[in-house]
Amino acid sequence: MSRTHPIAPKMDALLSRERLIYTITVPLSTSIILANLIIILGITWNRQLHNTPNFFFLSLLVADMCTGVALPFIPLMGLNRELRFSSCLVAHVFPNFLFLAFLFNLVMVHYERYICIADPLHYNTLWMHRSFPLALLAVWVPPLLYACLPAFGWNNWKGPDWNGCCANSQKLVPLSNCSANATTCCSYRRVFPKAFIYLEVYGLVLPAILTIAGMTGRVLWITRGQLRDICRLHRSVERGTQASDQEQRLNLRYTRCVVAVSLTFLACWVPYLIYQHICVAFLISETTWSSTTQIVLSCTSIGSMSVVPVVLGLANRQYTEPARELLQKVRDRWSRRKHGSDDVAL
Repeated sequence: MSRTHPIAPKMDALLSRERLIYTITVPLSTSIILANLIIILGITWNRQLHNTPNFFFLSLLVADMCTGVALPFIPLMGLNRELRFSSCLVAHVFPNFLFLAFLFNLVMVHYERYICIADPLHYNTLWMHRSFPLALLAVWVPPLLYACLPAFGWNNWKGPDWNGCCANSQKLVPLSNCSANATTCCSYRRVFPKAFIYLEVYGLVLPAILTIAGMTGRVLWITRGQLRDICRLHRSVERGTQASDQEQRLNLRYTRCVVAVSLTFLACWVPYLIYQHICVAFLISETTWSSTTQIVLSCTSIGSMSVVPVVLGLANRQYTEPARELLQKVRDRWSRRKHGSDDVAL
């Protein structure tokens, strides 16, 4: 009677988790990449959009597209795999760098638009407009330096607790022999120390998200005040006491804007914040949780966060005008061919 090798069930479980990750992330990644490409081409083809604010947005779109490319690899960091030391560092450092660069670019775009609304008199004298290359370096170099800290030695790779990483333990999923083919057990716990994770979550990610939310709320508040001033001036000119149809349309448009911003924040940021705090809670307690639940939460939360630039880009008709014109030409050509074939049939 043949006996099943003890490693086989563990490898099957690892492969099933990888398949689940690819099943969820590949469609999301493809959609994010294609949407960003459409918006990038729309800005590139329209010379009227070649200015500093749109260049910042182009940088954000490039970072978001790179995040879409790395999206399938980010949830893989939660799995224990057999990789060489250099391969394990690249598999963890590079996706983390792209994610942080995306976040820094997003903060820069929101800050630039916030100053445009909150302080329009000093908008053209911003340091970002006077030295665009320096601003571009500010959103790409710091994420790269911070993400590379584990490669510079801030890691747990030689920690005494990892001697039995591939052996049976309660904390980590066991893998096959670590010494085979000079591979070792690659885990995010070995690459990222707890202090590194805490500093990234509570020193970079959470403050960036709160800053974006604060600037967005402040812009909505300023817009509300400007809308009230417009309605007050309109009533003084019209010498009426009741709201006119134009005022009602303005109020309705503002309400739609608030609802759209609120729904976007709830759908894109709240899942990621919940996932981050759950991960930190399990990291502090040093306990494991359902791998399927972790994979689903990580894929959906990171994917929903990556949709934010796509929503901002699709909301601007100037960015999507070339794509709409191309689609209209295809429709017209298709309709002409269809009518021509009908005439030939008659």
